[in-house]
Amino acid sequence: MKKLAFLFLLAAMTSCTPGTTETTDSPETNSDDTTLVPEIEKSTYPQDRKFDDFANHIAGIEGEEGSGLKGLESSITWQNYKRAMDGLWKTTNDKLPVMKDWSNAEVNQGSGTLFYPFSGPDFLHADAFFPEHENIVMIALEPIGTFPNMVEKSEAGKDGIYLNGVRKSLNMILGISFFRTIAMVADFKGEVDGNLPVLMQFMKRTNHEIMYQEVVAMKPDGTLTTDMSNNVDSTYIGNRYYFKRNESDVVRTLTYFAVNLQNTPYVSRGGLVAKGLKTRTDLVAFLEGIDIKSTYLKSASYLMHRSTFSIIRNIILDNSEFVLQDDSGIPIQYFGQRKWDLTFYGDYKFPISLFAERHQEDLKDVYLKGGENVKSLPFGIGYQFRKGTSNLMKAEKK
Repeated sequence: MKKLAFLFLLAAMTSCTPGTTETTDSPETNSDDTTLVPEIEKSTYPQDRKFDDFANHIAGIEGEEGSGLKGLESSITWQNYKRAMDGLWKTTNDKLPVMKDWSNAEVNQGSGTLFYPFSGPDFLHADAFFPEHENIVMIALEPIGTFPNMVEKSEAGKDGIYLNGVRKSLNMILGISFFRTIAMVADFKGEVDGNLPVLMQFMKRTNHEIMYQEVVAMKPDGTLTTDMSNNVDSTYIGNRYYFKRNESDVVRTLTYFAVNLQNTPYVSRGGLVAKGLKTRTDLVAFLEGIDIKSTYLKSASYLMHRSTFSIIRNIILDNSEFVLQDDSGIPIQYFGQRKWDLTFYGDYKFPISLFAERHQEDLKDVYLKGGENVKSLPFGIGYQFRKGTSNLMKAEKK
């Protein structure tokens, strides 16, 4: 128990803890003003096989013939990395079918847009619970990352450093289901400069083809563009991914921004000041315009328990038709019975000691009373990640 407590105290728990910048250097791309969900034919989606080749490489999966990275697979560096990845994914591969079966029975929300704030690069759980949502918007504080040239890194003797950085960043999410933000800030200050390789590994290891990755900028009206010529220092820059499940023709998108979701400016330990939602009208307009169907919240550091996160909390409650969360998300008191139908899963007694002050006695009473709206949860997830100690709440707007 002491070891477990120490683990949690070391963990700066999710992707909602400070440690990012508001701008990211990015290459110019062809001008193309877009909204989050482009109204274009399937055949016109951008595609370049180098992204799927890289995803295979970074996932520790042997690439297809013709891959520009095929020649690197025979190296001791990559072979050791492949074995490490196969080992890291073993437990997750055993657990994912249980989660997917549960989702099919209890979530089953079909198509739409999924909003996953405070997410880190956790595509894994977003896809497990919402596999048919065509568009995913993820927001956290970890930097977005740039697409690397692995051949150049190999020639410079830096490929091992890069691969080890990716492996290190995956230890927590695959071991206990959440990211440690402070640790990831350190992880993403070396050869790995952001969460791009982690997201692409998750996509590949969950049987997806990565068709394309591009840099997008947020315009003052909240729409997105790939034209970088009009950016200013305060422009939010993100990554957008096009991908599809193997043997499916449905092209999906994932858009990730590294931004502050607090109402007011946020000062990091390193002195960085990131503006808040009160003044970032571009970000608010973006979030109001993505047509949220579902919101997912996990290991969110209980930030929306605070008044300083009321804007993002209200955006979620006002725009979402469906919310799936653990107790670290939005307090139960904000889900009024006249507006929401609630179903509870697993068990809740008390938060971990690091967040003890965020205890919800009214939520504890729900679990104590039991009844038909309290059901079992066949897997562990979140801060209390062991099976039998975790909780989830499903909220469906009436």
